[in-house]
Amino acid sequence: MSKKQFKYQASSSRAASGPFAAADGAFGSSSIAGAAFGSVSSTPLSYVYEPPDLSSISDPNTVVAFKNLQKKDSTTKAKALEDLQKYLPSLNHNDGIEDGVLQAWIKVYPRTSIDSARRVRQLAHQLQGAIARISGRRFVRCMPDVVGAWLAGLFDGDKLVSRAAQESVKQTFPTEEKVKNVWNLYLGPTLQFCSDAVFKENVNTLSDERTVSPDDASAKHARVIAAACSVVQYILENIPKDVLDKHQVALNDFLGSTELWKLASHADTSVRKSLYRLLDTSITERPEVLNLEVISTCVLTPGLSVNQTASSLDYSRALAHLTTYSPNIWTDFHAAAGQKSATKRLCQFLVKGSQGSSFQYWDEIKALLQHVPMSVLLPQENVSDQKFVILEGVREGLSNRDEPRSNQRAAWNTYLETARRFLSFHDVDRDRLINDSIMPILNQYINPSREMSTWTVSGFPQPVVLTATQLCLESPQAFTKQWSTLSKSFIQEIQTSLPEQSRDFEKSQDTVSAKASKWYGLQAALVDVGISEDTRTLLITTSTSEVLSAIALLEARNGKPYGAASLMTTAIRSMPNLLITQQLLSDSVAKFMSTDVPNLLLSPSGPYLVELIPHLGTIIDSHMIYRKGLRSVLNSPPNPARSKALRCLVGSPCARHLGQDKVLLAILISTLKKEIDDEVTQSDLLSAAIANPNAPPELAQALVGEIVATLSLGDQHSASLQTLQTVVKFNPTAVKTYDATTEGSPLLAKLISLTDSNDTAVSQQAKTISNALRADAPTDNIHDNQAILNIVRRGPETTGDHALSVLSLIDIAHQTLQQCDEQRRPTLVADLLPDEARWQDALRPFFALRPNPSLAIMNPLSNAVLLGESGATSEGVPSDKDGHSAAFRLFWYSSALIQTSDIFEYTTIEHQACIAKNLAVVLQIASDHLSIQAPYQLWQIQDTQHEEEIIKVISQTQRLTASWLADNYPGSFLRVNLSGLMEDSYGMSVRSYYSSRAYISTMTELNELHAATDFHVGINELSSARSSGETFAAAAVISTIQIPATLTKTFNELLAQLTGDDLKKYPQGIRDLIIFNSILNREEFVDSLPSIPKQRLVFFVQHVCEELVHTFNVIDSPGVQAVLPISVLATSAEIVQALHRVLPTLRETYGTFWENIIEVLTKAWSLFEAASDDVLPFIHASLRLYSTLRRLGSEESNDDLVDTLKSQEASIASSMVSLLHALRDLPDEFHQPRKITNELLAREISHAHLSIDSTVKSVLFPVLGSESLALQESAYGLLHNQIPRSQEDVALDKALSKDYVAKLPEELLSLILEAQTLSALTDVDFKTSMPPSLRSYLSSWQLIFDHWTGASDAVKNDYINTIKDGSYVHGLLHLASELLITSRSRPVDASKFDIDSYQPGSEDTPEKDAQWLLIHLYFLALKHLPTLSKAWWRDNTSRQTHISVESWTEKYISPLIVSAELATVSAWAPSQASEPDQPLTVKVSTSTREITASIPIDEQSMSLAITLPPSYPLSRATVSGLHRVGVTEQKWRSWIITTQGVINFSDIGGGNQLIDGLMAWRKNVTATLKGQTECAICYSVVSADRQLPSKRNQFSYA
Repeated sequence: MSKKQFKYQASSSRAASGPFAAADGAFGSSSIAGAAFGSVSSTPLSYVYEPPDLSSISDPNTVVAFKNLQKKDSTTKAKALEDLQKYLPSLNHNDGIEDGVLQAWIKVYPRTSIDSARRVRQLAHQLQGAIARISGRRFVRCMPDVVGAWLAGLFDGDKLVSRAAQESVKQTFPTEEKVKNVWNLYLGPTLQFCSDAVFKENVNTLSDERTVSPDDASAKHARVIAAACSVVQYILENIPKDVLDKHQVALNDFLGSTELWKLASHADTSVRKSLYRLLDTSITERPEVLNLEVISTCVLTPGLSVNQTASSLDYSRALAHLTTYSPNIWTDFHAAAGQKSATKRLCQFLVKGSQGSSFQYWDEIKALLQHVPMSVLLPQENVSDQKFVILEGVREGLSNRDEPRSNQRAAWNTYLETARRFLSFHDVDRDRLINDSIMPILNQYINPSREMSTWTVSGFPQPVVLTATQLCLESPQAFTKQWSTLSKSFIQEIQTSLPEQSRDFEKSQDTVSAKASKWYGLQAALVDVGISEDTRTLLITTSTSEVLSAIALLEARNGKPYGAASLMTTAIRSMPNLLITQQLLSDSVAKFMSTDVPNLLLSPSGPYLVELIPHLGTIIDSHMIYRKGLRSVLNSPPNPARSKALRCLVGSPCARHLGQDKVLLAILISTLKKEIDDEVTQSDLLSAAIANPNAPPELAQALVGEIVATLSLGDQHSASLQTLQTVVKFNPTAVKTYDATTEGSPLLAKLISLTDSNDTAVSQQAKTISNALRADAPTDNIHDNQAILNIVRRGPETTGDHALSVLSLIDIAHQTLQQCDEQRRPTLVADLLPDEARWQDALRPFFALRPNPSLAIMNPLSNAVLLGESGATSEGVPSDKDGHSAAFRLFWYSSALIQTSDIFEYTTIEHQACIAKNLAVVLQIASDHLSIQAPYQLWQIQDTQHEEEIIKVISQTQRLTASWLADNYPGSFLRVNLSGLMEDSYGMSVRSYYSSRAYISTMTELNELHAATDFHVGINELSSARSSGETFAAAAVISTIQIPATLTKTFNELLAQLTGDDLKKYPQGIRDLIIFNSILNREEFVDSLPSIPKQRLVFFVQHVCEELVHTFNVIDSPGVQAVLPISVLATSAEIVQALHRVLPTLRETYGTFWENIIEVLTKAWSLFEAASDDVLPFIHASLRLYSTLRRLGSEESNDDLVDTLKSQEASIASSMVSLLHALRDLPDEFHQPRKITNELLAREISHAHLSIDSTVKSVLFPVLGSESLALQESAYGLLHNQIPRSQEDVALDKALSKDYVAKLPEELLSLILEAQTLSALTDVDFKTSMPPSLRSYLSSWQLIFDHWTGASDAVKNDYINTIKDGSYVHGLLHLASELLITSRSRPVDASKFDIDSYQPGSEDTPEKDAQWLLIHLYFLALKHLPTLSKAWWRDNTSRQTHISVESWTEKYISPLIVSAELATVSAWAPSQASEPDQPLTVKVSTSTREITASIPIDEQSMSLAITLPPSYPLSRATVSGLHRVGVTEQKWRSWIITTQGVINFSDIGGGNQLIDGLMAWRKNVTATLKGQTECAICYSVVSADRQLPSKRNQFSYA
């Protein structure tokens, strides 16, 4: 390919004219700025251009998109670009994108790429890359037209746009080599684009001032210029020289243009930055092109004066480079005389500081000032008076308020290096320069003052001050004088420091101490960098004087001025050679330390003096002084000063000498142990002693032991652990050594127990320390550590507040397993998992208690629960702090450990069977405890989260046992397990009872999974168990036997035996019945009952019926459980259960037993006073039996049964109501058997034919207050159906007697007397059900409002008066406002509920159900009790509640009430229009909530309007007169007021008050106009006394 192909030639896009330009330029010159209509700019960036030719584009969607792209709106352009991207794949034909699209695109792309909208520019670059990539080689001919804009996009100031351009270039030219080729090949078009953008375009050519704001236009122009300059800079830096030389003319024209460099003072930061960077690069790459005079005039001179915020770094870098290249630019090329001098301009620039730049700005200024000619830095006029204005400018700039603190060090270095250059100039007075411009830095550092704050070095000042001091040393005389002055000032400050009695004593001493640190730190730094001998002598002389003064002061004031002690310590530590060279000082220090220091350790100077002792080993006996001082402190009385001194002494390096004095060490240990009792001093003092690596090991061991002892004291756990944690951090060897001793063996155990502390800080500290101690322990050490094994072995059964949590025990067991080798694991596992003895010890309290008799309802052994022989009465089950008993801890630990490790694989079969057996037994006990919340349980529930955790543990264990049954069948361990359960089922203990249930549960699941015939015991085993009286074992065999048909013989034997025996004999009767019912509970066997001779079954039924009749006939009054023992009740329950199974087989058999059964049931139900747990099994069984009888009766297959049910229906219903009343007082939320019974009763009573009279009501109303939701709902349902039907009778009684007053039932009112409150419901959990108390209260209100259904207005008034007298409604409305509105961050959204009705249980959660019911009741209250509701709202004292309730009511409730009341008026209105005496026309507007009423008067009409407010009925309705006829204004207003009063003060709602108001108004109008006629002359209304209206009737007088 020849180079000519890429020769940049004029393109049509640049030659095109705009829509108003002619071919011959008839409308003016080429500049748009000067004329409204003229030939357009020749660049592709101008906003005026010839639109692209779209006629050759085949796709109409693309044409529309290109047209939209030429519109002014940025959103439209962005949408057009997105559409083009979407259409692009469809435009890609076999030859690529069609030419029409390419030509249109290269015409619009350059302008679009510089659009004001970022999104448009971003999409333009993305689309450009996509078009170029799809077009491939065909796009090469288009590149000259778009390459400049494309590459300029790489330097767009917006990161998203530049990234889009970079990605488009990279996707089109994927390698670096290809990108370089693009730059090289299209360098000419690129430079031309940049030149056009800078020199030919301006703000007015790039943007249309009619649609673009001036700010946006300026920003667009600045962005284009900055990008163009950045492109040229990139070209200079990256394009090879040989390529650049080919375009030297274009480059020279660009860089040599004055117009370009005038932009250096542009208002836009990006333009300035790009120009300065271009200048910096040009000096490096093409310095010969630059016109220094132009640069000086356009860049240097104006740039020093303009605001360089955000561009100062680039400007200073360019200036430094320019000055280095040509220093004479400040002199030879500077602006002519008459303007400011270069010095003043430079100073003016320096005073501004970095102007927001980083510290690099000051580095560039330092380089600049090193090359600026000295004649500029110090002009001749400043030499005579030694004015260093440049230094002043730098100092003012760095001390500027806006100068970042992070720039301080670099700025001061610039200042000092500039000062160093001044010092090298021969015309400078060095002493004056040092005194005036450098020494103040040192003075301010040592003696800071507010007046000299501009000399303060911020941040880390010492390196700067050190450099300043080194500069001062270039004038020794001045330095010596100033240094001596500072030393004398320091000595005076030490001597005059405030006494201890002063309030600012500590502040004064801390100031001296801080100054000493800076003073001697600076001297040490000077010595390190090297100083002359004279300077060294000066420092030693002044330091000696200062130390001697400090010693004298300490001796005179008994060590109280601790600033002097700090000075002394700092001086000797910083300058160790000081004592060697000064004998006088050495002698004074040695004498002071030996004589005075032991007695001054309790003074405020003590810590500094203790710190000094190790540094004086060359001149004193530090061992002797240390021991002497320690004895002095130990002999002093306990006080904070003593503790502080001890802390310093035991933490000193000199503590290593204590091992040589055993007596002193013993005294110290004894003293420190006493200090442990003080929690405040414990952490600091003991940490210092134990963490000191120089202290004797005996000290650390003794103190660690004492700390471990305090871990048993609850109130000192935190302090002791904090100390121990510090020791482990700094001296872990001491703790680990102690842990390895016999005395230290309990340490780890205590730490592990503390990890379960309720105090989070204590728990975390203990965990950290224990992990640190075990981290580096050898593998065998953990296993051999008996403390750990004892914890794991005894931990699961341990109870009490200090017992480890189960999770912690599992964690310890895991760690123990992991650190044990494979060979020793079986032995370890035997210790980790509990054996049979441990299980029996943990379960003994539960085997000593007979299970609750009501559990007979829920388990296959039924009333066999009573046969268990309990042990001694348990006094309680011990538990841990979480309420878990030892049995549950063992259960949880074993289950979780097996599930989370492979421990079960290392266990013997017998041990596996033992664990599986006991887990199954505990699961049965847990099932009972989940059903009934009793005092003695496996756990004590603390909250909902705790309950969920327990249920989770039980569920996981059930899955574990299920996995054993599924995965290990027919494993030998299962066989051993089942054998053990069956063996334990023998006997009549509670343990046998639960083992039998566990066996049944396990075998039932095995049958479902595997039909495990080989695991079943046979019929012989059943016979043996029966003959030996083993009821539990026999029931277990029957419940799980594989072939139920084999039970026929046993059943017949039992049938014959039970038919002839006296079943009241205990326990033989109930034992036989239990086994009998176990057979009947097998569904497979019940299906074969018809094969049994019916006569046998009839004899059996007749016999057991006689037993039941005899049992209950002995009772003449209520109180069954007081007369009949539990054994008789249980036997009766078993009989009823047998009847429940047998009677369906006899459905076609006639006999008197049907009647006997019904009579027994009704009598039994009516005799129960209170349904305790003893009678629940009988009640449940009897209700199930009645349900069966009712079902059989509905089949009408037996006339005897049908007649009996019909004749006894009233008795059945009455006895069920009695039973309902008997069950009402006992809660069933945590009592599953009672809940099942209550729900069964509720279902059955709903089918009863109940006639509800006042007597029945008196029984049902108290049931509404029951703790059982099922009973509540049952009573509510009965009353809810009856109350509305009874209102007709009440209305009739009211109509017949004027003295009759309708009353709400007192029993019902008593239920709402005490309103529910938010505080009472705070801790209530709505997860499972609505609280019974709340349900009772709200249901009672529902029943109250039921009285309005079908009631007359007079009856409603009586009801309202009853509620008003008791002030009941306030409690309801207050509860509704709190639960629905005020107590929530956002009020309940009532629109999600059906407000005017309520269906119980329809919502997902009980909480939403309660909200729905409350919303419905609030609606009914406002509907039926508007006046009472309005009074409650008006009297509310909380303004916030007042506003919130009104707003919520207006949004959700008022629209329904308004709509209902307007509908009532609309239904009433037609009947009034046809009234013969005084027709009333009523019009209702629902949209405006307005009622318009009119009465015709002659040819006119009298009318008014009733308007209901948005928050009606809380806000009052307003009545306004529309048209008055024939009455005075005063009377008209009185009618309006009367009407409004009738409406707003009427107690009756539902729209009746609006009707009453309209009727009152009509009555007033009718009464007033009665007897009036028309004037015969003018037809005006004339009253009965022949008087005309007030307006004079001229015609009548005529």
